[in-house]
Amino acid sequence: MKLVIGNRNYSSWSLRPWLLIEHAGLPLEEVEIPLFTPEGDALLKQWSPSGKVPVLHDGPLVLWDSLAICEYIADKSTIPLWPEDTAERATARAISAEMHAGFHALRETMPMNIRRRMTGFRPDLDTRIDIDRVVQIIENALAESERRGADAVSAPWLFGDYSVADAMYAPVMLRFRSYGIALPTRARRYQARVLDDVPMRRWCALAEAETTVIAAAEVADADVPDADVRDTDVPDTRLLDTDVSAT
Repeated sequence: MKLVIGNRNYSSWSLRPWLLIEHAGLPLEEVEIPLFTPEGDALLKQWSPSGKVPVLHDGPLVLWDSLAICEYIADKSTIPLWPEDTAERATARAISAEMHAGFHALRETMPMNIRRRMTGFRPDLDTRIDIDRVVQIIENALAESERRGADAVSAPWLFGDYSVADAMYAPVMLRFRSYGIALPTRARRYQARVLDDVPMRRWCALAEAETTVIAAAEVADADVPDADVRDTDVPDTRLLDTDVSAT
């Protein structure tokens, strides 16, 4: 089984199925494509029917959508990656689909950038609405999990055990760290758990070691000089999530 991914520092959609595969313990070969390069463009044409990442190749099967890949991994996994309870599973699927289809302002103004730490980021109104909605989803899921009696230590994820929903929301926890977004207590504890997850730590270490800079994802910090504002002669930030890395 091969997973075709983009730059680890920037490609949030590549991270999602990768995390799930790691939690499932399935054998995996990775093919990393440098986004926004002539070499990367040629490789995308070779590997991806849609010209986007991630793409999963498993024998003759090719899947080019992140949520479809996650569903496939959940089907192949020997451990449950959706909640067992019907209502919980439906809710987990709903919030996963919402992440897959929504939060456009957050994606555009807060592109994933694992290496970045901003001190002066000020979200606009639409981004603030997206942030608040993500926090609401996380807080509600965790509160419901606690109400059902899930132990916060042994079962600390959105639905107790790790699920597709956790993989879908994990990159946003990285974004909140990068852009200095303050979180309420329950969501902050969840963020810490996500960031301390062994597969996440491994991905982040590899991202930190990358040297490639995609200027479109280097959002200017209000607390740094204007010289750090991104080059305008590069692809628009939205391409990171829409044209290349979001499927």
